[in-house]
Amino acid sequence: MRRHLARSHLGSAVSRDHSAPGNQRFRNRALCCICGQLRTVGQYYRGKNPSNEPMPDDPGVRWCAWLRCEHCREVTLHAVLADNLNHRWGSAGCDRERSNRLRDRSRRRIQRRLAGFAAEGIAVIEKLSSEEMQVDSATLEVVEYDDPRGMEIRISAAATPEQVLHGIEVAEDVIDEPDRLGAWMRTDRGRWRGLALRA
Repeated sequence: MRRHLARSHLGSAVSRDHSAPGNQRFRNRALCCICGQLRTVGQYYRGKNPSNEPMPDDPGVRWCAWLRCEHCREVTLHAVLADNLNHRWGSAGCDRERSNRLRDRSRRRIQRRLAGFAAEGIAVIEKLSSEEMQVDSATLEVVEYDDPRGMEIRISAAATPEQVLHGIEVAEDVIDEPDRLGAWMRTDRGRWRGLALRA
């Protein structure tokens, strides 16, 4: 007697890989970038650009695929929702999510430490252009003036949160050992000494 297999309650979102029993081939959901219609797509399928137009200049395009949209009745660019990554990374999220979380954590730590500097009377100047930095390639500079200005932390606008956090960690050591700032100099800025920190 032939028995009919019941359909999976997951519908078309998951299919069986007959070449590897027990394994699943995951399908992702994809949203049409024109109308927002939802459909599914194979994990590695990216389709073919029907008009051979250049792809939009956007880093998010690597998460897109050319697929036929039932609503638009033509091949359009679809944003792929990486559902298949859930079984690999679980609650940790994808690479981009983890990178965003690490960057946010770095920003929070930076703000806490800069608040600590301010509480000690150290001036913090952020988002300086390379022209405003004493050393063009520096991510952070520690400057001490021999007048009421005292200590100053100068942060480059080009530095990433990770670079700034690393620079702040080094700056804390320098502030505790000011002799590391080197010899005093006298310029039109007054008498000062400083140290430029690179990534």
